[in-house]
Amino acid sequence: MVSIPVRLMPAVRKKSVSFNQIDVESHARIRYRKVSDTTGEEVPADRITRAAEVGKGNYVVISDDDLAPLAPAKSNVIDLEVFVPEAEVDPLMFDASYYVVPDGTNKPYALLASAMAGTGRVGIGRFVMRQKEYLTAIRSDGEHLLLSTLVFADEIVPIESLDELDGLDDITVSDKELMMARSLVEALSDDFHHDQYIDEYRVAVEQLIEEKAAGIEPTVPEPTEAPAKVIDLAAALEASLRAAAAAKGRHPSGDADESDADESEAAPARRKPRARKSA
Repeated sequence: MVSIPVRLMPAVRKKSVSFNQIDVESHARIRYRKVSDTTGEEVPADRITRAAEVGKGNYVVISDDDLAPLAPAKSNVIDLEVFVPEAEVDPLMFDASYYVVPDGTNKPYALLASAMAGTGRVGIGRFVMRQKEYLTAIRSDGEHLLLSTLVFADEIVPIESLDELDGLDDITVSDKELMMARSLVEALSDDFHHDQYIDEYRVAVEQLIEEKAAGIEPTVPEPTEAPAKVIDLAAALEASLRAAAAAKGRHPSGDADESDADESEAAPARRKPRARKSA
């Protein structure tokens, strides 16, 4: 086990527009009070406690004294238990991201960051923050350590439990459809530029607030029509290919010959069966 004294700094600052509820006539803030579900009367703070519902209307009271022995010990140390291939950590497991910074002792931090660089492995460990234990994955960019908290295995919804996916086993895809779909992927392939993507709704709402605060008539964007439900996949793919070709100025299907595609349509490719749900 590897232990290094560190501190965590948020790597992401979520941005959103928050609103308050007010009285439309007086513009006074709306406040909420904690009231009894039975009497409707307000309950003072000294009469409120936590409880777990164990049946309809049945509760078990859990006090601070009950929880105190179970709380993990506070620590500024991340215990790394194992180093695993990065590819084995499914992105579905990632939760929050942090920068890891040394807490007074730089040498162990720098040594670990250098040792992990280029190995293709991430360190899996645990740490405690705000009386909660977290599972983590730590990786190195060669100079710094980056941490992502991970969800536990029993928090991930098994894909086999989704009934909506059952019908996929009976779907057949023709060679022509597959060729066009792959051509579309190729036509739209590019490097990822994160800064090109913005939260357009948030920006529009911020602009709306600024305009109304300044007494300016808000700019109303033109409404966009919802995309039609896809009925003919081949036609939809062909339309997408034409749009991609117009956008990029090149034919997306490369040297593919249309006559070959027509002949291959008669030989449909069946999807591989999906793993079935266990009984």
